[in-house]
Amino acid sequence: MAMKNDKGADGKGRAVPGAKPADARPKLTFEEQRIIDISKYAGDIYYSERYSDDEFEYRHVSMPDGLRKYLPDPPRIMEEVEWRFLGVQQSAGWEHYMVHVPEPHVLLFKRVKNTQQIKYPFRLR
Repeated sequence: MAMKNDKGADGKGRAVPGAKPADARPKLTFEEQRIIDISKYAGDIYYSERYSDDEFEYRHVSMPDGLRKYLPDPPRIMEEVEWRFLGVQQSAGWEHYMVHVPEPHVLLFKRVKNTQQIKYPFRLR
């Protein structure tokens, strides 16, 4: 009867180059890792207070280090589906409108003022 060797691949506890450890896990796909990272770092996404001018309200969203690798490279304006895909959660109407190249992890958003009243003119009380 053959006995199991618990000392390693070479029988002396030393690793053999190119040999996989017995507990090696398959490498995660980019998508699988992205989902894990978003759930891990979503609470670290910083949402600024809103500020406004006569026409728009604005805010900026700062992405944590753990999610920055998922930002477009080179930096560019993203569609709503893209920034939501990164874990950014905001109400309707926000548009990623500008890239500040020195800080591409800071996403700049705007939306038309009074978006709630325009989309939903009759509020239930």
